[in-house]
Amino acid sequence: MREFTLNHREALIKFLIARRVMNEDQADAFTHALLDIRESAIEIYDGYLPRLQHQLETDNGDVQDTIWDIREACRHIDYHLKDAKLPPDA
Repeated sequence: MREFTLNHREALIKFLIARRVMNEDQADAFTHALLDIRESAIEIYDGYLPRLQHQLETDNGDVQDTIWDIREACRHIDYHLKDAKLPPDA
């Protein structure tokens, strides 16, 4: 599986506009959201969850702060879902 990069983003924007799926602003918001959601998911799974697991195993560190960080990353994902209208209104 290939990583979704800025180059792929530009190609996807052009594709969505050419196929008249979205206008330029919508396609830009959609693809920007996808990149930011990816970054937040990586932050959660590769950063916060390993930290939380370590805190639970060692009983060392502020678990509440880590949970707060996870919640904020989820809020960031939620913001991008709403900003890009994902899922679109039925």
